[in-house]
Amino acid sequence: ADRRPQRIVTHAATRDAAELVGRDLTEHGYQVECALLQSVELDTRAWTETERNVAFLLSGVLAERAP
Repeated sequence: ADRRPQRIVTHAATRDAAELVGRDLTEHGYQVECALLQSVELDTRAWTETERNVAFLLSGVLAERAP
């Protein structure tokens, strides 16, 4: 019996890590989508960014198997 989950949602902190996770999921039969999430703290007095955080959100759905 195939014990792979139908859907997987995970995240990575860097582009390289997201690429590795995405490739691994693809090699195991998942169709993968990736979204880049950013949060930026903005100092409105000087209109400058004081902090930036990035995360990559990956979603994998197991491809349908042919009968």
